[in-house]
Amino acid sequence: MICPTCHAEISDDALFCSSCGTKIEPVGAAASAAVCPQCGAELAPGALFCSHCGASVAPAGVPAAVPMVDDAAQAAAALWGDGQGATPTRRALVCPSCGAPVSPTDPYCPACGVRLLGSRAGSPQSAPSAQPSADTTMVDIAREAVAPADPRLRSGSTGPMPRVAVPAPSAAPSHDDGEKPRRNVGKTVGIVVGVIAVAALAGGGLWYALDAQRQQDEATQQAEQATQALHSVTIAVAAEGWNTDEGASRLPVRVVGTNSTGEAVDETQYVTTAGTGLMLRQGSYQLSVAGSPIAADGTIYTVPDTVLDITVATDNPGDAVDVTSQGSFTLTPIDALEVTDDQILAAAQLAAADTADGHADADALRAAAVRRREDAAAAQQEQQEQESYDSRHVVADSYEFYMPSYWDGRVTVQVDGDHVSVCSAKYPDLELFNVTVQRGTTQAVGDVGYACLGDVALGDGTYASVWARRWGWLIGYAYMTNSTDPNDYYTMDEAEEIVDLQTGGNVTYESIRDEMVANDGNSDLVFVTDDYLYACIVESLQPLE
Repeated sequence: MICPTCHAEISDDALFCSSCGTKIEPVGAAASAAVCPQCGAELAPGALFCSHCGASVAPAGVPAAVPMVDDAAQAAAALWGDGQGATPTRRALVCPSCGAPVSPTDPYCPACGVRLLGSRAGSPQSAPSAQPSADTTMVDIAREAVAPADPRLRSGSTGPMPRVAVPAPSAAPSHDDGEKPRRNVGKTVGIVVGVIAVAALAGGGLWYALDAQRQQDEATQQAEQATQALHSVTIAVAAEGWNTDEGASRLPVRVVGTNSTGEAVDETQYVTTAGTGLMLRQGSYQLSVAGSPIAADGTIYTVPDTVLDITVATDNPGDAVDVTSQGSFTLTPIDALEVTDDQILAAAQLAAADTADGHADADALRAAAVRRREDAAAAQQEQQEQESYDSRHVVADSYEFYMPSYWDGRVTVQVDGDHVSVCSAKYPDLELFNVTVQRGTTQAVGDVGYACLGDVALGDGTYASVWARRWGWLIGYAYMTNSTDPNDYYTMDEAEEIVDLQTGGNVTYESIRDEMVANDGNSDLVFVTDDYLYACIVESLQPLE
C-alpha cells in the first residue's frame, strides 16, 4: 500500500509507515486489542514483546528471542556499529522497542512507529535530528544527544526495562595486538563543549534579562522619586522696607493647582525677601499673595491681585526651580495713618500661622504695626500744631506776636508796616483788635465801647498799643435801647461769632446782653474780652531783634 502522508510504498500489513513513521489506520473494522498474558497490559498490534513488562508475546513460528543485551550502548553498537567505522557482523532485524522485524534501512518501526537509531545508510550519525521545542532546555538537548531513542533505555526511567533482543555477532572486530578499542572521544568532547556553549549562552541570556529588569526597576524607582520629590521654587518679590533677614514676617503665598500624582493642591506657603521658601512637587500651579507681611518696623502692605502661572517639570529630585522670569509680586507700603485695625490683625494672624524654622515673632510685629500708626498720628499732630503755630505768627516791621489756636481758620490778618488788623474770617467787617505803634505810651485809653488794652515797649521810646471794640457791650446796648441806627444793627449770628472769638469761648453774647438788660446796661462780663485779648496778644507781643 501507499503511505497517505509521504506516499512511500509500504507492506499491506504495516501499522506504521517505515519511511515517515505515520500511523496507518487499518481498513475495515478495528482489530481487537491484544493483551499481555504475563501482566495484562494492552499490546500494540504486531508486537513481539510487551512494552510494559518485556514478556515475549511472539506468535508461533516467529523467533521469540535473539541474544539479549542489557547494556543500551552495547545494543546500539550491535545494531548500528560503534561509530568508528566498524560494523557489526550481524545486523539487528527486530525493533528494539517492540521486537517486531525491521529493515536496517527503516528510520521508523513499521509495527510500533518508534524512531530507530539507524538511518537509511545504517549510520547513527546520519539520522535526521528533530528540532527542539520552545520549552527545550540546554540540559534536555545534552541529555537527548547521548540518550537512547527508547525512553525505557534512558537513565532514571521508572518503567520496566525490557530486554533488547539483538543478533549475536558472527565474529568480534579484530584489533592489533595490545591496542584497545578506540572510543568516540571527539564526539564526547563535542557534546560537552556544545553543552557548555549552550549553558554559557543561556547564562548570558539570563544575565541580560536580569540586568534589563534591574534597569527597569531603577527607572521605575527614579520616576517615582521624581514624582514625589519636593523642589525649591524661587519667585520674584519686591516690597519697600520688607526684609525677612531683619525680623519681618514672610510673605504668605497661596498655591492652587495639581501635582504630577493627580492630587489637588490648595495651601499657603511662606516666601522670604529673596523669593525662596516654596516647596512644590512636579505639576502646574497658580500663585497669589494671600495677605500682607509685616516689616520689622510695623509696615503693612497692599495685597496685589497678581496671579502667576508656573510649572514644575524637572525629573531630577535635587533640582531647584527658578520662575522669576514668569512674573513677580510687587507690594506697596500703606501709609501708617491709613492702616486700619483689621489690616493689622489680618497680617498678624498670617504671620502667626507661619510655624516653620526661622519664622518671625507675630506678636512683636503686631505691636510694631500699632506703634507705627500711633507714632505717625503723633507726628502728624505735632506737624499740624507747628503749622498752625506758624500760621498764627504775625510779624510787623518792628514787632511780632502769636495768636491763640482757638482762632485757627476763623480770623484774617492784615499787616501794613507796623499796623496790624485782625478780623473775623466769617464777618470781615467785625474787627477783633488792632495794633499800632507810637512814641510813648497811650495817653487816651478810650471808653466802654472801644479801649486800649495795653502798651508794649519796642525800644527807642516807641510802643505798640493793642486796641479792641467790646462787641458784647456794643451790640447789647443797641439791642437794649432799640437803636434805629443801621450801623448798630447786627444779626444774632454775627454777635455770637465775634463775642466767641474775643472771649475765647468763655462767654456768650446772650449772657452779656441779658445781664445788661437786668442791670441797666452794666455787665461785668463785658470785660472778659479785655482779659482774654490781653493774655493772648499783649503778653505775646515782642519787639523784633
